[in-house]
Amino acid sequence: MIVLTATALAGMVGIGWYSYRKSVGADLDDFFSASKSLGFVVIALSIFADSYSGNSFLGYAAATYRSGAWFLVYPQFMVAGVIGALIIAPPLINLGQEWGYTSPVDYLEHRFDNRVAGLALLFMIWGTFVQFTEQFFAMGYLGKVASGGLIPYEAVIILFGVIILVYVGLGGFRGTALAAAVQGALMLFALFLMLVLVGYLGGFTAQIDTVWQTAPDKLTLPTDSTMVGWYSTVILVLLGLPTYLHIQQFYLGVDDAKDLRTTFKLQAPIFLFAALTLWVIGMFGAGVFPGLSELQSEKLVPYLMGSFAVTQGGTVLPSLISLGVIMATLSTAGAAVMVLSMAISKDLYKRFVNPDAPDQRVINVSRAFLAIFLGLAIVISFTPNLTIWGWTQLKFEFLLQATPVFVFGLYSSRVKSNPAIAGMLVGAAVAVALYFTGHAEPFGIHAGIIGLLVNSVVLLGGSYLSGTDEETERAREILHYNSIEYPDDENGVKYILPAQNRSFWIGLVVVLALMVPWYAPQSWNARAALGLPLWTWVIIGSLVLESLFVIYGATIWRKTPITGEREGVTSPEAVETDD
Repeated sequence: MIVLTATALAGMVGIGWYSYRKSVGADLDDFFSASKSLGFVVIALSIFADSYSGNSFLGYAAATYRSGAWFLVYPQFMVAGVIGALIIAPPLINLGQEWGYTSPVDYLEHRFDNRVAGLALLFMIWGTFVQFTEQFFAMGYLGKVASGGLIPYEAVIILFGVIILVYVGLGGFRGTALAAAVQGALMLFALFLMLVLVGYLGGFTAQIDTVWQTAPDKLTLPTDSTMVGWYSTVILVLLGLPTYLHIQQFYLGVDDAKDLRTTFKLQAPIFLFAALTLWVIGMFGAGVFPGLSELQSEKLVPYLMGSFAVTQGGTVLPSLISLGVIMATLSTAGAAVMVLSMAISKDLYKRFVNPDAPDQRVINVSRAFLAIFLGLAIVISFTPNLTIWGWTQLKFEFLLQATPVFVFGLYSSRVKSNPAIAGMLVGAAVAVALYFTGHAEPFGIHAGIIGLLVNSVVLLGGSYLSGTDEETERAREILHYNSIEYPDDENGVKYILPAQNRSFWIGLVVVLALMVPWYAPQSWNARAALGLPLWTWVIIGSLVLESLFVIYGATIWRKTPITGEREGVTSPEAVETDD
């Protein structure tokens, strides 16, 4: 295990060094977006590796263990995150190609103004930093259990931080993305081996029989309040996941719309396989180790690997699975901290503190903040006080307040800066007030969702009631290119984006209606294949439909050639923003 892990970590450092040598003397565009030169395979695997982190492998399997079969919400919300990206990413990449955006904050400042960009960035930094910090909890648990307690939790975390500092600091976005693609491939292999482990430890059906005997409530239909929370969680991630800074940064690294469409078609089956496998592991573990405490359940995956080593006398399989979890943790942490350091150096330091700073200075500032963020995450992870799933919910509550300026601002020129600021502030105030007064989920709905609704009402109401003016005219010029791509300087291609197609929204409503078993009679608690109740198979069927819907959304993303001269619209640098 030690040799295997050391070899893999050395490989990550090697990728960082290779990317550093390739980009010596590079400008900001290359360091922070690899000059938009990454292909769809690298981007698809990178986004997978970034989305399925150590908290997925450990925390979501543990949450399934504690919650039972209803945590099928997990694979559902992960695929839903791809649906949300189908709304945000297509116009963002077209605008990015036209206006030369290096980061999503470039879009926010150009489309609105620097006040909107700064405020939204704070919410996005929050979500990304919590996502980053979660990885240290996962790595600490894994390293301590896998080493039999020989390596302290704190020592694992420090080593983990040093490796990230080296390969991300050297390689920039290119190194981070290439490393994440390799990590994604190793993660898929580890997930397959997890299913092999299930077979060696008695098989899935036998352990589900044990769950029926020891905790039958984990297999029966959830309560009405649980199902309301189920819907709330799906919406939380559907809109939250594509608002992550690091996820948007990967999408902006795609070369063109064709590659992005292919990326979505690859993501759907990969996301489904990964999340459903981890749900299976959580349910399986509930039979192998019934009665674990909340803290013990966080270590379910390492316990299963330890059980295999003891009963089967082999360490190769657990070592390879551990490597997959390590790669999952590294990939998300690396991408998150890379984009965090970029946000501070490029989007705050260069934008507001030192606009004349040369590119190399901004890159060095990014590396300095990389070290600062790593230090903060290490300190926080030394005293964990929430479950990994608890941290996951908390980050989305406030990250969501940055979502409306993307969902509405990318499509409507009527959406304005002042209502956007008011919406974010009021929405955040509502979410914070609910969360810290002990009403984190009133009526089963997350505080962040309620804040998002208030945010959207303020944003849309204020924008449309104030009518059209110079700002809306400028926005109209910018958004003219949200569905147009110019692969060269002469002929353009106009796309009908998924969110501009009525069938997309009809299909989404159908998928959302089917994914929660509010319509299931009590008779569906009866056992069916593999010992699972009938209602779970209906929900798994809706999961397959949800994944097919993503592929459908990428398919209806059709194009129509444009002939004629390119419209003369001023560049982002020449367009004045509201102060």
